[in-house]
Amino acid sequence: MAVDLGKARKILSESFLENHEEVNEDEAAHLIMKAEQQIKSLLEEKESDENLGAAKSVVKDLNSGYNSAIKYEQAKIQFLLAKVEEIQEGTVNPNASV
Repeated sequence: MAVDLGKARKILSESFLENHEEVNEDEAAHLIMKAEQQIKSLLEEKESDENLGAAKSVVKDLNSGYNSAIKYEQAKIQFLLAKVEEIQEGTVNPNASV
């Protein structure tokens, strides 16, 4: 697995970087295990956060109107493109009103 130290150095605090510059393999393994446990805990907390769930629901509701309108407009475009193609192929009356 390729490690992106540049990205890690941008995210981590200077003190963490300085304090762990000379870390040994056992210490690193222990810190990795603690970080993985912290990630699991944070993900569980995020999943059970009622405020976040409510906010996601509001966003979903707000998006649904826009998404429906966008799909409707995209369907109009597809229909009209098909009609233009029919006209160009001469399969329909080009003088018929759309």
